[in-house]
Amino acid sequence: MVQVIYGEPHGNYAGPRVAGAGPTALMHIHAVERHIHGNSVKVHVYGEIKIASHQYVYAKELKLNTLEMLQLTPEKNVNDTHGYIANKFIYHKGELDNYASIDVYDDAGEDQTPGVGPVDGSIWLDFEALGE
Repeated sequence: MVQVIYGEPHGNYAGPRVAGAGPTALMHIHAVERHIHGNSVKVHVYGEIKIASHQYVYAKELKLNTLEMLQLTPEKNVNDTHGYIANKFIYHKGELDNYASIDVYDDAGEDQTPGVGPVDGSIWLDFEALGE
């Protein structure tokens, strides 16, 4: 089963929001695993995210309380001749309700901001996230 999440601006969460920017991302959560060790619980989340460069992913959108690690892998379209590089920066790693800033570049070094990227300005990224 895939859970589909439309990222919306959150008033209670940390992090910048651009006024009138609308949804942040489209996420498909494929699996959530909980690992219990002693008194701590780590949560692994696997899925896909459709996002443009300079957008934010919040821990709550990934079904996490804290975001500690986020691994991104670009998914290439058959008709797309470019390769892509996805970078992230996690703000306040391990703190409650934190977020990650996503940057996506093509192989020519062009920033894939909304309206520049393939099809509708966004790119699909496979992700693996770890947090609490």
